Amino acid sequence: MSTHTVAAQSTTFKIGWIALLAISALAALSHIILTFVMADEATLFIGWAAFNLYSTLVLYVPFRRGEKWAWYASWIPVIVFAVTIFFDTQVGVFYLGAGVVMAVALLLTRPAFFHKES
Repeated sequence: MSTHTVAAQSTTFKIGWIALLAISALAALSHIILTFVMADEATLFIGWAAFNLYSTLVLYVPFRRGEKWAWYASWIPVIVFAVTIFFDTQVGVFYLGAGVVMAVALLLTRPAFFHKES
């Protein structure tokens, strides 16, 4: 268990955390909507929605507490979003863009997790 109750609430942490949370939650919402719009690919979108809902939950609770495992685990959606470009170049560009923004947001939150204690 982590001894942190809440990660250091610097401005850069808040900006990065809100960006990560917003992208993850909006991706979950869009995949839920796509489940109904494109019924022939509903299984794919349900999987993506579940993945993004789990990511949102991790970002909302343990990430905000400053648990290091949550910071490392938050790189998984970044990698998955970025790799999508290899499977579908039309839609993959948007996922790659979201992955880049998520990577920058994670780097903004890094000092809150790995600060030097003197």
